[in-house]
This record gives sequence, C-alpha cells and structure tokens, in this order.
Amino acid sequence: MPHDWASIAQFLGPMLGRVDDQSRDVQLLLVSSDVELAAALAASAVKLTEGRNMGIIAATSARRAARLIRIRPAQVIAATPDAVAELLKAAALKLEAVRMVAIAWVDELIAQGATTALENLMTEIPKDASRTVVTAEVSPAVEELLERYARRARRVVAPTNSADQPLPIEFVTTSAESRLGTLRRTLDAIDPASAVVFVRDRDSDVRVRDLLQSLGYSNDDAPIRAGLTAAPGTELVVLFDVPASREELREAAGAAKRVIALIQPRQLTSLRSLAAGGSVKPFTLADSGARARDRDARVRAELRELLEQGHFGRELIALEPLLEDYDGIEIAAAALQLAERERATMVVATSAVMSPATSAPREKSVGPMVRLFVNVGTRDNARAGDLVGAITNQGGITSDDVGKVEVRESHSIVEVSPGVVDGVIERVTGTTIRGRRAILRRDEQRAPRDGDRAPRGGDRGERGAAPGPRRYPPKTGGGGRGGRERTPPRRGDRE
Repeated sequence: MPHDWASIAQFLGPMLGRVDDQSRDVQLLLVSSDVELAAALAASAVKLTEGRNMGIIAATSARRAARLIRIRPAQVIAATPDAVAELLKAAALKLEAVRMVAIAWVDELIAQGATTALENLMTEIPKDASRTVVTAEVSPAVEELLERYARRARRVVAPTNSADQPLPIEFVTTSAESRLGTLRRTLDAIDPASAVVFVRDRDSDVRVRDLLQSLGYSNDDAPIRAGLTAAPGTELVVLFDVPASREELREAAGAAKRVIALIQPRQLTSLRSLAAGGSVKPFTLADSGARARDRDARVRAELRELLEQGHFGRELIALEPLLEDYDGIEIAAAALQLAERERATMVVATSAVMSPATSAPREKSVGPMVRLFVNVGTRDNARAGDLVGAITNQGGITSDDVGKVEVRESHSIVEVSPGVVDGVIERVTGTTIRGRRAILRRDEQRAPRDGDRAPRGGDRGERGAAPGPRRYPPKTGGGGRGGRERTPPRRGDRE
C-alpha cells in the first residue's frame, strides 16, 4: 500500500469495526515505524470512530501514555515497538486481550533495523490475534518477516490494469507539515496558467483552499483550484496528497501536461510504483537550486552513481525531521559538506601515517587475529560475503584486515586484525546486515583448537608437543651419565 496518511483508512477501518466498545481492554494494537506515524494512525482512528465511545491513545511518549492508560484504559493503542516495550516494562499495558495487531509500515521498520524490537513484541501478542502487515514494497526482507509472523496470509495489493500507462512524475521532498509552504513555492516558481491541486483528505482540502484564497485564487472559475480531477489540457497537477492507486492517479492527473508530487522521502517508493514505469524525477525549486549550483562536476558524478546504485531506507527516515525547516536539496548540500569535511580529515590522517623519509604507508598491524561475535547468521540469510562487505565498508578497513569468517545459524564469528578491532565494533554496531541490526563484540570464549591443551603429567614444552619420557639432568659428581634416560627415583631413595 502506498505510504500516504489518507490511505490508512483502507486497512484501519475494518479493524476498528471489530472493536468491542463495551470492553475497556486493549483490543487493537497499531505498531508504527515512528512516533509521527503513530500519531497519524491514532488521528485516523479518531475520525473513523466518530460518535463511538472508544478510547484511543497515541503513545508518542511512553510516560504520558502510561499515565493516561491508568486513568482511562483505551481499546486502541498506536505506538512504536520501543514504546510498547516501555509500557510493558512499566506494567501499564497488558496484551492478553489484544485481538488484532497491525504493523505499518513494515518496510520502514526493517530499514530502521527495528526487527529485534519487533520480534520481542510479537512474542507477547496472543497467538490467536489477527495480524495485518502493511508495506509499501515487498522485498526479500519483508517476505522473510511475513513468513515468520503472517505465514500464508491473504494478500491485498493494488490491482494491476493492462490499461495503466506510464506517467512521468516530478516530485519535491517535504514534510507533512511543510507541504503548504512547498506548494506556494512551487506555484510561484512555475506560475501555471491552469492547475489543479489534488487533495484526498478533508483537512488537506480546507488547508489548500485557504492557501489558494490567500494567493488570490478565490473564485470558482479561478485558474488554480483544489480538486480530485483535472480537465483535459490542464497545464499542471500538484499532488498535495499521494493517490492510493494507479486508477486514482490516472483520474487525477492523466489529462494534465505536467504532474508534480509533494512527498515525504518515505513515499518515494510508492510514487515510483504509481508511475507504472514512467520517469520519476526530482523537481528543484529555484531558490533551493541556487544554493547548490557551486558543486563541481566530479562530485555530481559521484552522487549520480550512488543514486543509481543505492537503496535508501534508514537514511531517508533519519533525515525526514529536517524537512520541517529545510528543502531536500538544502539537506543534501549540508550532507555533502559533511562528506567533504570527512574526506579532508581522512586525507590528513593518511598523510600523518606516511613515513617522511620513504613516504611508505603504515604497515599492517601484526599479532594474532581477534575473533568478533556478530549476531547475524544463516537464519538471516547472511553469507560470508555479506559480513565481509559490511565490516569493510562500514568499518572503514580493507579485506586484508579480515581473516576467517564462520557463518552459523544464529550468529557468526569474524576474525579481524588487532589494530582495527575497536573501530570495527564501534562503526559497524547499529548498522543493518541483511535486514537485521548488527551487534558486534569480542568473542571471549574461543573454542579450543587441536593442540591447544597442554599434555597432562609431563613438562609444559611447546604447545602441541606430544608427551614423552621424562628426562633427568646428569648427576653432579661421580660417574655422571650425561643425558641418559633414568627412571624416576623411588620414595626414600637418595640421589
């Protein structure tokens, strides 16, 4: 399902219809990827249950939610996995009566590396509770999670239609609260002769109409208006809300000459799916583009290559709060400055380890390899190449610093050079390997190898040496026998 606040009602409405208003126990748990989505889920639930006596709480703060639950229990709770864990730990929330659980959007949870927290939560959910999993895209990691928590579930997907034609769409990244300002800047930059602003939500419709009226488009025959469909020949359609299906997009913008979507970063995957193969390109606002025109061609080429090859999940969600105050291209420019600053620091550090006399790079640290425990194994579909790639890329080392890799069912053991072990643990811990949040630590309990144990009953010579007959030193004085073997003296005998 496309990641759009207005589309929440499609899966939430039927679930709310099954909630018993007479029971004050928690019956519906909405697991969200972040607090903003938890608030949106709760807000949609309030609208859908208007007129019903139903308690709904968005646990955007576990402490506040715990206090409210004790005062007045709620039938519907919307929270992140971490917030639910805090409520359970404080004994403010009990899940025995939960009849339904919805996880939205699970692809975001996977991108954030929150699968461990989700696993811990799902063990507390009653086994007979129904499960609804919402995702914007079906990736291998999502398939694995579905197999674990919703095996053989009935799948509801946007129907494909042979009549769907590729539709080119431009987009501007913004936050939910900043869309009005971005809409105004878009209209100022293009100044279309005719335009329709597509809105699906009642609140969005009111906000957009008020903005258009303040800009001078107040009459019914104004060239720019809010609506659901565009007449043939319309110069521009601005998607203030993201359509829920290709059919809705075709009705809204199929007759327009140009389409620009105002989206949050997390909605980009859904927008590409709605385009049905049409080009999806960013639209750069003039004032933002002027701030970034001083970038040289080499940096742009590097960024273009990364954009074409990369898949971004956690990074997009991490940057989204900045869209409250800045445009997406301004955030990208700031990130580029940080990258260039880090690159300059690395150049200085590399120069510092060069010998002044020979200009030779620093030699690789010597010593036995250090074994690292990694909480990723074959059950996560991890291979040795995945671990080596993550450790070298995220840890900032080369493959020469990586030794033997043992991939086991629940974890892996990776050997690294002693000089880089602390940096690898610090940099790689918290990153994602095969959809799982990685945790690295020193493997202190190393299994004994052949020859590691010293022989019993004999002198401790070199490790691994086989036990042999005991030799005694020659006698000092009298006819010594050199190094000749002797039997051990019996008790009471004199040497």
